[in-house]
Amino acid sequence: MTFGSKCSVFGYFLIINIFFSILLAIRYFSFLPELPSDIFGVSFILTSLIGQMALLGGILGFFTLFFVFLPRKFFYLVVSLLASTSLFVLLIDTFVFAQYRFHINEVVLKLVLSGDVVDFSIVTWLIAVFSFLIIFLIEYALLHFLGARSGRGVKKRYFVFFFVLCFFVSNFIHIWAAANAYQPVTISKSYLPLFQPATANGLMRKYGWIDDEALEQQKALSYKVSSNLNYPIGELSTVAIDKPVNIMFLVVDSWRFDTFNLDNSPNIWAYAQNGVSFTNHISTGNATRTGIFGLFYGLPGTYWQNMLSNQKSPVFMDHLQALDYQLGIFTSASLTDPEFNQTVFTKVSNLRLRSEGRSPSERDKNLTEDWLQWYQHRDKSKPAFSFLFYDAPHGYDFPQDYDKKYEPMLDEVNYLVLNKDTDPTLFMNRYKTSVRYVDDLAKRVFDELRATGDVDNTVVIITGDHAQELNDNKLNYWGHNSNFTAAQTHVPFVIVGPDIKMKSQGKEKQSITSHEDVVPTLMKHYLGVTSPLEAYSGGIDLLDKAESRDWVLSSSYASYAMITHDTILEVGAGGQYTIYDLTNRIKKEAEPNYVYLKEALESVSRFRK
Repeated sequence: MTFGSKCSVFGYFLIINIFFSILLAIRYFSFLPELPSDIFGVSFILTSLIGQMALLGGILGFFTLFFVFLPRKFFYLVVSLLASTSLFVLLIDTFVFAQYRFHINEVVLKLVLSGDVVDFSIVTWLIAVFSFLIIFLIEYALLHFLGARSGRGVKKRYFVFFFVLCFFVSNFIHIWAAANAYQPVTISKSYLPLFQPATANGLMRKYGWIDDEALEQQKALSYKVSSNLNYPIGELSTVAIDKPVNIMFLVVDSWRFDTFNLDNSPNIWAYAQNGVSFTNHISTGNATRTGIFGLFYGLPGTYWQNMLSNQKSPVFMDHLQALDYQLGIFTSASLTDPEFNQTVFTKVSNLRLRSEGRSPSERDKNLTEDWLQWYQHRDKSKPAFSFLFYDAPHGYDFPQDYDKKYEPMLDEVNYLVLNKDTDPTLFMNRYKTSVRYVDDLAKRVFDELRATGDVDNTVVIITGDHAQELNDNKLNYWGHNSNFTAAQTHVPFVIVGPDIKMKSQGKEKQSITSHEDVVPTLMKHYLGVTSPLEAYSGGIDLLDKAESRDWVLSSSYASYAMITHDTILEVGAGGQYTIYDLTNRIKKEAEPNYVYLKEALESVSRFRK
């Protein structure tokens, strides 16, 4: 086969693969909360879909041409392999997007490669390998078929013209939409992978084709990242404490509120009866990073990058160390992903970065054993702070010989077969079993507190970093970090400690509470801090009966939400917002509550210079 004929075959092969990718990418837009009904929205979706897939295909095709000098068989093999890999990655990305509403990125790869956070079953791996082989065989056969028909078919230039036209039309539409904060377009652009359409606000302003008022509102809502911090605001005022209490955070990864009960978590439930339970508690995040962040900093998760850039520890941890607390940090998953070793615990020396073990349940068991050893041999003349972070429910994991009370259940989790019609019952039974396993481990912790007599001198915070959705809202959301409904943010929350019931008399436990409230409550009531709460936190005092709120903030890696009693206002990184009901369905014609919104914007900017 000559150089020219190979190029011709490859040209048709590339065009067909672009159409393959377009067909796969249609799936992204099936997850739009609502398809646009106007000409600009519809045109943008169609042209951006075609133009972006053509652009990605063209870039890949350009680099593939370097192999055109290979002998035909090797050329076919290399081209088939590259095309198969590209389509396979796109296919996997549609599954990732279906569950989480974001694309494969650095964070996803870190979680998968860490081995601690995401663990796929052997069935999932086998399906993935089999799917790749099928794609490869189709691609290889297609090349041979086109090679046998070389020189025949529709002229390639017509397709090239069509692709280029779509590319420019989608970008022109976005230039106008970006200049006018037209959200049906600016929101839908995030549904395509690696899509960065053009903007030209300077040019649009020159000709008066821009809506400055709408852009200013969008800018005020946007996710701000800066290295400049004013945290805390001024020096903290404190008073001496005669006998500091011990403090413990017992946190369960991916803990759903509906599994905090006498049946599913009997030991935690029994211990919680000695304290105060807050039944409408919303995590500061729908993911571990922002959930744990809010718990320790008492701030919205929108400050994460600021704290990481400055490697700024929370004032809570600084104050514990100033009071000479012994710190027992025991986590199942690694503290380097997310980078809690550079934020929450950046000043903790000899930090224990992770637990040993081949599975979440094994690591949870070792976590408990290690804490018991540390706690029994600590210096008992000093107060102690313990952080126990369990992971089994995140991986739906428990030992093979563990009692399977809830049956029938899934033998293993296969994310590739999940869809909006999947019955969650078998999934839920496996999840509940993993929660019950952690509950059994927690019993050993509580028994130690009782045996040592420390139960009367220890404030225990029991909660989850975020919840775990199992298609609760029938929109094909599984897991977390994909929306801000209660299925992903509503977690159990209990405070047990000295005089806690007396301190909380009259407090309405039905009002919305947040992880932001933990630090100010502990600092004020147990750690001798007399500074105003707003000097170091965005939270409220959970034990002040006069305190209540109408909204809380929760955030993910690149967005945040203001959650009220009946709406969720979700804001993207660029400031585009959407108002949902509590089941994540768009509320048509809804307007933000601007009083709440003003308060929320003050909260996410208060500690930035």
